[in-house]
Amino acid sequence: TTPWRFVLLDDAARRARVLDAMAQAWRDDLRKDGLAESVVARRVARGDLLRRAPAVVVPCLVDDGRHSYPDARRSAAESVMFWLAVGAGVQNLMVTLAAEGVGSAWVSSTLFCPDVVGAELGLPAGWQPAGAVAVGHPAVAPQPRKPADLDAVLLVR
Repeated sequence: TTPWRFVLLDDAARRARVLDAMAQAWRDDLRKDGLAESVVARRVARGDLLRRAPAVVVPCLVDDGRHSYPDARRSAAESVMFWLAVGAGVQNLMVTLAAEGVGSAWVSSTLFCPDVVGAELGLPAGWQPAGAVAVGHPAVAPQPRKPADLDAVLLVR
């Protein structure tokens, strides 16, 4: 199965409406948490990356091919498996973009307000936004990263 779809926010006005609605939902949630306005502003500003990017892609989870199980254990496993597949789909998109010299950054923001994003984008029933990917050419060449510390991420048995 391919339980993901991608939505390219190609229309600038729609993109602005979606990002504005997401920012407002995030502000509302953070204010309900009792955070100071300066903290709210700083956290909402992280989403400005999506406003500055030349393109934004919203990956979505879809239930196409999902199996139904009569018990909660297998139903939960099926759900996790589909979310993992969406992550793999997004990573494949980002690796493909990188191979073409295009930068990208996956931001989780749509996960916090899926109903707002779905309504603003007019998504088909069952499409669940799974973050947003900012896409564009880097302003400066990326600096080489130091190699990952395998001991921190790998357990050998």
